[in-house]
Amino acid sequence: MEQKQLSNSEIAGFTHQMAMILHAGISAYEGMAIMKDEQDQSRMSQVTGEIYTALDQGEDFTNALKSTHAFPEYLLNMVEIGETAGRLEEVMNSLSDYYERLYEMEENVTTAISYPMIMIILMFVVVIVLLTQVIPIFNRVFDSLGTNVTGFAKGVMNFGNALSTYSWILVIIFLVIIVAFIYFRFTSKGREKFNSFLATAKFSRKISLKMAVSKFAGGMSIALSSGLDLDESLEMSKQLVDHKVLKMRIEKAEEITKEKDISEGLVEAHVLTGIYARLIKLGYKTGGMDQIFADIAKQYDQETNESLQHAIGIIEPTLVAILSVITGIILLSVMLPLVSIMGSL
Repeated sequence: MEQKQLSNSEIAGFTHQMAMILHAGISAYEGMAIMKDEQDQSRMSQVTGEIYTALDQGEDFTNALKSTHAFPEYLLNMVEIGETAGRLEEVMNSLSDYYERLYEMEENVTTAISYPMIMIILMFVVVIVLLTQVIPIFNRVFDSLGTNVTGFAKGVMNFGNALSTYSWILVIIFLVIIVAFIYFRFTSKGREKFNSFLATAKFSRKISLKMAVSKFAGGMSIALSSGLDLDESLEMSKQLVDHKVLKMRIEKAEEITKEKDISEGLVEAHVLTGIYARLIKLGYKTGGMDQIFADIAKQYDQETNESLQHAIGIIEPTLVAILSVITGIILLSVMLPLVSIMGSL
């Protein structure tokens, strides 16, 4: 059975350690012996042990990584290129930066999504408590006064009584929400569906595209710095993209590059636009395309983070306002008739 891949954070840490080991002039075999002894009882410790065992049996570093089934295909391809070309240290440094950026991006997205989810759950809990615990108290007060309420207040009370009677429905709804959260957050199929939703939803379409372009540009930078030509880099970096629209644009760019250079292909296919399009054209003419793509990836990361912070800045007060309005309406619907009754006594 294929084991679960390491997280982006774990991969970033592993590649960073390997880059330092190689920079110090220590071989991959000796380096894995050091890392194996320093790891705790974790998934990372198991992986380093498997890599060391494979190296000890005569496998090269690339095949040793493959044997663990813990690393993504793109990383394995880059490591193989770096090992063959004698540039493994450079590749490890580039991969470390790349997966660190992916990890930070994931954390920012998780933060941006988690806060609204917590607020929505809080709203749900507050409203349910009001309807099932607070409103019945007012209902008993009205009964003790020998008065019946009508209109909206009566409807609120009836709804609260119904929720109290059928509380098991609320439990089921809450469990469904938890299961859905686990599915979309912690399973590969769930994340894929959630990413597809973000890519098509109007409110998140631009952010999702920026994240995908950043991932693509980072992949291009690593591939080019590893010694691949532009066409090979484009083909390999396309594998990183899980955004349907961007992948279609990249495929269109590949068709265009059969007759024109890659910079024109990426621009005409709208893979890159605006100032980034000009940078690519300049980089193609002057060289240094790997650094140009690295800069583009960083710029898109920054834009994505700014967009997420802006979205949080809008969502936060909006949800607080909605919670306040709902709570106010529920309480006023029963308090106003009560004040009116007490005033007439």
